[in-house]
Amino acid sequence: MKISVIQQRLSFGYNYRTEAPELDVLKGRAEERLSECLSLIDQAALDGADIAVTIESVNGITALGDVRYDYKDLYDGLDGEVARRFSEAARRHGMYIVAGLLLTLDGSPYNCAVLFGRDGEVIGVHKKVHLPAGEELHVRAGDRFEVFPTELGDIGMLVCWDMQYPEAARELALMGADLICCPTLGWENIYGLARAYENSVTIAAAMCAFDEGSFTLCSPSCIVNNMGTVVKAARVGATEVVTAEVDILEEPGPQYGSENFYPSHSMRKTRFTQRRPEAYRLQGLPLSKTPLYSRYFGENKKDTDKDE
Repeated sequence: MKISVIQQRLSFGYNYRTEAPELDVLKGRAEERLSECLSLIDQAALDGADIAVTIESVNGITALGDVRYDYKDLYDGLDGEVARRFSEAARRHGMYIVAGLLLTLDGSPYNCAVLFGRDGEVIGVHKKVHLPAGEELHVRAGDRFEVFPTELGDIGMLVCWDMQYPEAARELALMGADLICCPTLGWENIYGLARAYENSVTIAAAMCAFDEGSFTLCSPSCIVNNMGTVVKAARVGATEVVTAEVDILEEPGPQYGSENFYPSHSMRKTRFTQRRPEAYRLQGLPLSKTPLYSRYFGENKKDTDKDE
């Protein structure tokens, strides 16, 4: 199958501390970027893509931290105009699309990844679970991970900061995900390739393009196979579509001689069979129930942060 990742610049990349653009100006910028995204999806279709992944918050209007406007007043739900345009693109091209969209669902704003099917219907929605500092000013956090079966394979979704947490990708892998699609503003190979390798799952990450010198830790958009190897990556700072052929159902071969001791044709089977969840005592607990808590909170904290 062919996977495309779409790399674009932000429409809302201004400094809210020093700038206060009028809402009409911001909406105009957002429309330009959204139209650009849909044109790039057209290009992905010409490349023969079976699925295309956009950046995070591709319909974003205001900068993170600009609290002049309530997101509930800025963003529609799945029945709105933005979702309709992605639905039409998926149907027109007969391709799957994972769109990173800000949406208002059940009266609350969320940062989402939305999977549209070849027929334009919404197959699933992932609400970003892990919110980096500042994002909680605008959106609510999701609280679950899901995998959606398709004829391509089983597809899971994460959004940006979710990928920082090994537990998130592991949840999707344990659900049987063959592909994790990740709309993001800040992808880094240092953890992204590890998530692919440690879970034996293909990852398609669509990352924002930034001017040289910005987000220096970030790596460009890329498609990573289930051995943690980059199959194809975008150019740093470029607005472009990157498309690669990947067999997401191919099992990763056994490594480290494991095939000589454990009857398995697949490193995925070996890795997950040899897990010891009964020994992982702390991972399901809140921080307050772990020894690490006292390092940062309470009487024994070792940092110099001021208490809230």
